[in-house]
Amino acid sequence: MGILLDTAWATLLDAAPIALVILVFQGAVLRRWPAHLREVLTGAAYLLLGLALFRLGLEWSLLPIGSHLSDRLAALGGAGEGAAAWHRFGWLYAFVATLGFATTLVEPALIAIAERVREMTGGAVRPWPLRLVVAGGVALGLLLGTLRIVTGFPLAWSLAGLVGVIAALVALAPRQAVPLAFDCGGFATSVVTVPMVAAFAVGVAAAIPGRDPLTDGFGVILFALLSPVASVLAYAALLSRTPRSRGTGGPHAV
Repeated sequence: MGILLDTAWATLLDAAPIALVILVFQGAVLRRWPAHLREVLTGAAYLLLGLALFRLGLEWSLLPIGSHLSDRLAALGGAGEGAAAWHRFGWLYAFVATLGFATTLVEPALIAIAERVREMTGGAVRPWPLRLVVAGGVALGLLLGTLRIVTGFPLAWSLAGLVGVIAALVALAPRQAVPLAFDCGGFATSVVTVPMVAAFAVGVAAAIPGRDPLTDGFGVILFALLSPVASVLAYAALLSRTPRSRGTGGPHAV
């Protein structure tokens, strides 16, 4: 109980600046309190409790799991036994790719935005295909990021190549799809995906000889952020070139 109270107090302090900003603008600028103030305060209390429990869940579950799995899977590839070839870490690549795909599919932010996009486009952009394309992009990005850690390839060159691919896809994709594609990366890397992947990547860098957890373990999330941009752009460009899309003047669905 003491740990829960300490975490709740820390969460309250972290949320205090946000509450202060809302109160200042609500009272000093709008000069009116929200209707249904009691429901708003009740919801805020639930939100703080949920954040406190989520922080405990991260500390006790997701972060240890990610670190433990990275150690065990890296050991299967021969990490800790001297230099190991990059192709020996197949289970490590398979795990991080499937982990990224599965966690992205259940990201609350992506689910909510996909439903909202369907409403705004009159059903032309369907939620489930959009989520699958974004999840596939995250899986590819995490695979590339993990491969970079294993091989020691420079982060700057890796990102330059990925940005170059995105720039080329922007020229090929329909203009209407470009803003959505760039935002999809942020929707996909939210509260479910980021904590476990970050712990996993740092664990991989720590388990492989010659890698620095600080300089090599971080940066994987950036691949997961950019790869969905490329996957959505590529999918939109492909759809825009189908016979049905050409007949209607644009992509018929995403």
